[in-house]
Amino acid sequence: MGKKEEQLPRGEIMMAASIRVAVEENAAGTMVHLLDMPGAFTRGPILDDALVKVAGEARLYARWAGMYGEVGDEIVIAQRETTNAQLADGDTEILIVKDKELDLGYFQQLMALALKSAEDMQRLYDSIPDKERIDQAKARTTFYGRVPCTAQEMLLHVDRVAGYYLSRIGIVFSFTSPGLVSNRRQSLKLIAEHKQALSNPLTFIDNEYWTTAKVLRRFIWHDRIHARALYRFAVREWGADQICDPFCFG
Repeated sequence: MGKKEEQLPRGEIMMAASIRVAVEENAAGTMVHLLDMPGAFTRGPILDDALVKVAGEARLYARWAGMYGEVGDEIVIAQRETTNAQLADGDTEILIVKDKELDLGYFQQLMALALKSAEDMQRLYDSIPDKERIDQAKARTTFYGRVPCTAQEMLLHVDRVAGYYLSRIGIVFSFTSPGLVSNRRQSLKLIAEHKQALSNPLTFIDNEYWTTAKVLRRFIWHDRIHARALYRFAVREWGADQICDPFCFG
């Protein structure tokens, strides 16, 4: 089956002339968040290692999200913060400057991308021949417990994070529907119907700042970090021609 996904420009989002980033760092590593591409990120042991990956990440993300225009060569560090997050294990806690904004246009963009991301994660998962095959490279324990090591475990992990994220903005989520996409749709519906959430209030819970915009961005980021790991594992095991690539990682 033809696995390469064609992403057609939707004419919704124009690329900026430069790539604005927020840097999250500590002694254990660095994570760089692309401010105008919600959920896009790079990582590295030090800042330079993460920055050198930014242009490539921007190109992949732009194709996935249907952005149009050329990716700029200039990288502008608009925000830089020290974090307590376990960056080496794929954790993050930064409240980026864009998380404090939530006009209608940005809200609609976040909602659309959060749904698309879940749909694409499901498509990637569905293409994997053996969903219980173990990725031995991930057989370890991190700050949040045992790392998901199979496609089945990864999909469940990505799905179940909805309850945690929504609780950060005062929304109770019950898993009444089977499946990542249906649960994501329900999560987004609850956000859209929650008047307080739509005002994008700043909350501080468990030593971390949250807003509605951050929750939506984190859905996309969390899907992306696990989709990338799952895609790489699947390609190693079965080859790129057998694996769907809706995120345009290949």
